[in-house]
Amino acid sequence: MLREAGDIQHAAGTCRMTAHEDPRGVVDPELRVRGAEGLRVADASIMPTDCRANLHFTCVMIGEALARRMG
Repeated sequence: MLREAGDIQHAAGTCRMTAHEDPRGVVDPELRVRGAEGLRVADASIMPTDCRANLHFTCVMIGEALARRMG
């Protein structure tokens, strides 16, 4: 079973969001990529920590929140 079974993991937190004043993050709270004008990220990579929930629905909400801000 171990030879045939596997898991599927979604990458999360690879482009983490931090506060405006925290330069350690890749994106700011408005989901703008620091150092790349006009580029925003709205997926699981911006999560600073694991949300322990289904990532699909969380990503949908991240995208909807960004769409409202940009609209």
